[in-house]
Amino acid sequence: MNCRPKPLLTVDGTLTRTMEMEYMSSSRSIDVLMVEDSPDDAYLIELELVKAGYEVHITRVETAEALEASLCEKKWDVLISDYNLPGFDGLSALQIVQEKDVDIPFILVSGTVGEEFAVESVLAGANDYVMKDNLKRVPVAVQREISNKILRDQKRAADEKIRSSLKEKEVMLKEIHHRVKNNMAVISALLTLQADYVNDKRSRQLFHESVGRIKSMALVHEKLYQSELMANVVMDEYLRDLVATIEESYQRDDRRINVQVTADNSILDITKAIPCGLIVNELLTNAFKHAFTGKETGNIHLILENITPVNRCRIQVKDDGIGIPPDVLDRKRSSLGFTIVQGLAQQIVANMEISTENGSNITLEFDCD
Repeated sequence: MNCRPKPLLTVDGTLTRTMEMEYMSSSRSIDVLMVEDSPDDAYLIELELVKAGYEVHITRVETAEALEASLCEKKWDVLISDYNLPGFDGLSALQIVQEKDVDIPFILVSGTVGEEFAVESVLAGANDYVMKDNLKRVPVAVQREISNKILRDQKRAADEKIRSSLKEKEVMLKEIHHRVKNNMAVISALLTLQADYVNDKRSRQLFHESVGRIKSMALVHEKLYQSELMANVVMDEYLRDLVATIEESYQRDDRRINVQVTADNSILDITKAIPCGLIVNELLTNAFKHAFTGKETGNIHLILENITPVNRCRIQVKDDGIGIPPDVLDRKRSSLGFTIVQGLAQQIVANMEISTENGSNITLEFDCD
């Protein structure tokens, strides 16, 4: 059973100034749990505390069972334990406190062991060690450890408040990504609806291409609100979902294009993930539309890999189609998709290489961070 006492915290996890002052003002009145088989020794310790100005309320126990029961009864200000008891010892008492997960100042007192046992006790988790021939140190140790306990309570309260605030921000950020994704879905639906009223085939195609770009960005936000990473995207999963969306839009019954995805566990933040998604969207879309003209089958290979140890990412899209027309490469003929890719490559500071041997092969390298 966990007998951790309730801390002096408000509902939002803070230690109020009023509560702190009340705790400090009552700190001269202390509840002491004492593990001691000698009533005389317990009285001597109590006497030193009274002489130091404390109003002392002592409960003395002699067995492990009594100690466990007392820890669950109330919140103690300090626990003072003899090192040696018949059939029981101070380190065993310390272990019980630790197993109960109770934060209580623990001070060992003994008259029969030396400094090596004091070191052993402190290493085991005791807060202090006092020899019985120097009991005047007990009030000093008690005051110091009670003060340290107050500081620990304050730190726990502050940490809990920070954790609570971070959790609220995480929930808010997930909600923002969710709403952005939903808004983009609405925009996509409106564009698709508008395209149905456009008679010109080329104009209608431009609408559908715009929808594809919006979907690639919306998918990033969908991954973010579903992920624990909050601001980072696992690119393997994202690219596979993106490819599935593109295939659904561009596969034809009279032609079969096989798309292979090879992606490692690279993770990119949103400022890199969205441009990368748009680049992949443009390259794959262009390949589906233009690379296999006059062919019944074709192959596209999408590769994403992290280049170690320089931490650079490489995106490669290659196909075995007819290749990119020279006039497009020389910019003698305008291509919106190719222009978008070049602009996005500049945005993420990527080096781009293009090969048209045995199809097309476009490679971009950029810093992952």
